[in-house]
This record gives sequence, structure tokens and C-alpha cells, in this order.
Amino acid sequence: MVTVACPKCGFLEPESARECSRCGIVFGKFVEDSRPRLSGQARAPVLPDDDITADGRIGPTELKILGVGLAIAIIAFAIPLLRFVFFPIDILLHELGHTIVGWLMGYPSIPSFDFVYGGGLTRHAGFQAILALAVAGGFAYLAYTFRGNSRTLAIVVACFLVWLFFVGSEWRREIAFGAAGHIGECVFAGIFFYMALAGIGWRIPELERPLGAFIAFFIEFNMLSFCINLMHDQDFLEVYREGKGGMLMHDVDALSADLTIHTAWHPSIQALARLLLLFSFVPFAVAVLWYLKRARWHRVLRSLLTVTI
Repeated sequence: MVTVACPKCGFLEPESARECSRCGIVFGKFVEDSRPRLSGQARAPVLPDDDITADGRIGPTELKILGVGLAIAIIAFAIPLLRFVFFPIDILLHELGHTIVGWLMGYPSIPSFDFVYGGGLTRHAGFQAILALAVAGGFAYLAYTFRGNSRTLAIVVACFLVWLFFVGSEWRREIAFGAAGHIGECVFAGIFFYMALAGIGWRIPELERPLGAFIAFFIEFNMLSFCINLMHDQDFLEVYREGKGGMLMHDVDALSADLTIHTAWHPSIQALARLLLLFSFVPFAVAVLWYLKRARWHRVLRSLLTVTI
């Protein structure tokens, strides 16, 4: 196969490639810096401001990457021993979701594996007002930084109001913390799926992109199995309701109880499982739509990150 070297990073690509799968530049839009340079000074590449990143396309290469990742995920999920070996990936991402939201809600949190009852456990301290004030200070800093960019300022203020709604009450903090585990799994799966499609964030894309697809599909399979079991397997549901050691309620059970106690909505565990099942597909859909229209979205991001005084 005839290959060509990327003019920016030197990565070898097929002659028919339109962009570099490692650094993402579009070959047809790449231009050399024509500015004068001193003796011995390297000539730096210059990229045009518009459409630095082209829209993605799902061609044979992408289908092959996703197919390999899907095949590995099916095998790993279908064989109990392999499923057990790879399940800590799912646990880690689940607990990271709890941890990130825990810190945002004012709970100093540390993710960990639960070697007593299985799965994971995010240990957190009580609510720390100083930590919540620090998060509020972060929002204030962002608002000041982007005070000249009205769209970004509006987004920052909206995020702050949502955060303030949840952090202002103990039961709302607990709901946000409890929901963050499963939601975090879905979001991380979508991120890995996008990275596999776009080939970004990898040091060895030709090897790591299928692994990224595998992680995304493996997390999704576990989520589908979990939700379907909660909805249709009565024995699984009863064991789930027992919690850990008969004392610590599992996430969906705790969310059902909190919403029933504090709101007019009284969802069952099965109802929340159905919502979680539907939501699990959303990050994948967002990843595909972002990839196919990424030139437009990258322009939007650049405009949002522009600091004007």
C-alpha cells in the first residue's frame, strides 16, 4: 500500500487519506509558513483559521475499527471469565462519575473498589461549605473571564444556576451524587466511542482506536444487561433491593426512594431503569452527530472559547 507522511506530524497515512488520523489536519488545507526565518530556524506549519478540522465520515476504516471493537466486546461480554476480568473498567468509570460530581457538590470523594461485597464504592466526607464556595468561585472566575462573550457567559450562568439548585439542598445533592455513577458510565462510553471514530487522544491510533471502541461497547452491553435485569428479572431485582450487606442502598434504589420522599414524582426502580436504558444511547448518538458535523462544532467551540474584553 502506498503511504504518504503527514506534513505536520510525519505519521504515515494511505495515499488516499484526506486527513491525518493522528493530529487531525486536513491535507488539502495545510499550508507552509511563508514568513522569513532566521538561519537554522525551522519553518513552522500554519493552518487556516476556518475549518481546520473537516467533517468526519464513516468509511471502511471507521467501520473496521468499530467492527473490531464490537467483536471483542461481544466475546468479552459473552464469556463469564472475560466479563469478570474486564468489568473493573466499568466499575472505575462508574465510581469516577460519583467522584467528579461529589467534589462539585461539596463532598470530598475518593473512588475505590469494594473487595467485600463486590463492585465499587465512592467514599465521601460530609458536605464542606468551603469546597462549595471554591466551586462557586470557579464559576465567578469563568464569568469574569468570558464577560465579553455573551454566549459563553450565558452558558456559564446557566450551569451555575443548575449547580446552585442541586447544591442548595442535601437531598438534591444526594440525588445528583447518586445519579452520577450510571450517567457517568454512559457519558464515558460516548467519549470513548467518539475517540475511536475520530482517532483523537491516542498515541498509537491504529492499535488504540479499536480498544476505545471495545470499551465503549463493553460499557454499553453492561448497561443494557443491568437495566433489562432490573426491569424483567424479579430475582435480580430482589437481590438489588437488599443493597450491600443489607445496609447500603444501591444507586437506583436510593434515587427511587429520594424522589418518592421529596418530590411529587414517585418512580419505581423499573421506571428509572427504563429511563437509564433510553439515556444510555444518547451519548453514542451525540458522538456520531458531533463526528459527522465536527467542522461546524469546532467553529462553535472556538467562538465560545474566544475571550473578548
